[in-house]
Amino acid sequence: MENNRRQFLTLVGAGSLAAITGTPPSEAAPLPLKRKKGAPPAFFTPIEPSKADNLVLPQGYQAQIIAHWGDPLGSKDPEGNPEHFGFNNDFTAYFPIDALTGGKSCTEGLLWVNHEYPNPLFVSDYPHPPKDLESPELKTWIALKKTKEQIILEKKSVGGSVLHIKLVDGKWLLVANSKFTRRFTALYPQIELSGPSKTLVPHGVGTLANCSGGRTPWMTVMTCEENYPEYNTLETCRWSDVPGMEIDELQYGWVVEIDPFGDLPPKKHSALGRFKHENTTWAVGSTKKFVVYMGDDEADQCLYKFVSKNPLIDLKDRAACSKLLEEGTLYAADMGKGRWIPLVYDAPTAAKIHSSKIYLAMQKADPKFQITSQGELLIHARVAAKILGATPLDRCEDCEVHPKDGSLYVALTNNTKHGNFYGHIVRLVEQDDNPEATSFEYEVFLAGGPQSGLACPDNLAFDADGNLWCVCDISSSKIGSGVYKSFGNNGLYVIPTSGDSAGDAFQFASGPNDAELTGPWFSEDGKTLFLSVQHPGEESPDKQNLTSNWPGKPGDIPKPAVVAITGFPKE
Repeated sequence: MENNRRQFLTLVGAGSLAAITGTPPSEAAPLPLKRKKGAPPAFFTPIEPSKADNLVLPQGYQAQIIAHWGDPLGSKDPEGNPEHFGFNNDFTAYFPIDALTGGKSCTEGLLWVNHEYPNPLFVSDYPHPPKDLESPELKTWIALKKTKEQIILEKKSVGGSVLHIKLVDGKWLLVANSKFTRRFTALYPQIELSGPSKTLVPHGVGTLANCSGGRTPWMTVMTCEENYPEYNTLETCRWSDVPGMEIDELQYGWVVEIDPFGDLPPKKHSALGRFKHENTTWAVGSTKKFVVYMGDDEADQCLYKFVSKNPLIDLKDRAACSKLLEEGTLYAADMGKGRWIPLVYDAPTAAKIHSSKIYLAMQKADPKFQITSQGELLIHARVAAKILGATPLDRCEDCEVHPKDGSLYVALTNNTKHGNFYGHIVRLVEQDDNPEATSFEYEVFLAGGPQSGLACPDNLAFDADGNLWCVCDISSSKIGSGVYKSFGNNGLYVIPTSGDSAGDAFQFASGPNDAELTGPWFSEDGKTLFLSVQHPGEESPDKQNLTSNWPGKPGDIPKPAVVAITGFPKE
């Protein structure tokens, strides 16, 4: 018996594949086993993965920089100082200049751009900590506190920009001295909270951690505050180095509605819950209630939707439309049972919350922590969702509604804690195709990995033909190495959702070194694709050793930028 066991172990060590199948290991199919793809969309020839420090596009397409970090905008802040385009531009949304009168101008409009977070090395000239946490330089870095001036520079670099742009001789240019062009930052303006949590949160100052977002049908932007905990502490931005410069985290983690035209005041809508919001997308239900889908971008967090209490009646009454976001029901998805769990504070919910191990553990850690009202439940929406049975997901990032069939596509970027390094995209269909429904079915639409050629799906967008456009977010420190070696730099992919090529990913663009492509948005005619190039050169240890110089020449400091991509075929 022992001899047989040894013989078996020897056989396995020598190559069990050959012994079992008769095929020598040298003849086994090489990895990756590429899936067979259908034909790519006819409007471009897919590119190959690239490691070039450039924005690489298919033949026939061009990218023009509209604005990059530090560009003067021609507008002034509340103190009369010149405003500049912010850092790490992310989500973009285009608003035709004549949109409020029903127009769809494709040659002039307002472009909203998110600015997610600062890189202190480039924004405030504050050095990165040493990567070797055992080095003596670490103590020196810890002792090097930020100054108030440095923190102010960083606070001014985040938030969002409204750009008034116009297509002139084939180029998108900023309109000089426009009343619309302006900045939103972590310093200004004051933004009030609406809804059930309004009286529980201090008056809000500005906005920050603005990741992705959405555009409402009444032409406002819904910009989403994501990684709000990453500003105060030593491990993050160190804004608490200077007393009075730290942020109150309760003021952030909300969906912020902003009118780029300036007619409506900005609001943070507490009815949509507080968590690490990635984006919003919307639909209208069978009784005309307004439905907002949202992802929580952190490993083991959830997918949500909000259903307004009142119906959407008149898009011309923009103030009334905005109020739809102040009252309604927030739900979290239970993927296993295909149901939407209402996050409503009532007697049964209270009993479940207050007896749960999660709640008791959080109260033990922080005696001030409590959920005793609807307003408090929304502040701690992710805690309530977990307690009530919502499904932890693999970094639920962007979600978008298909323009033709109304199904919901959700990007789950990855979850390395559970071995999901490549991520996937799911497609969710509501019962009776009704966004107001409380049950649904879903399927995995695309699995990331070397076989599909796509890894870590993030922001999504649809074109008019129903093709899904997907940008990817391989962490800048992992690009081109380990399990991500075959993918090159982060890219943009086109994925048909119907026909023989449905679910096949075809690469349309590749970003510069360390960069992430974010915020794809089409003009109304589909002839311009607005896109952000975020954090090129993020892995630069210092300004003398830059990992990227995009969009400049060798030796230049890298600068995040928003671009306009043209070259799409005419009808």
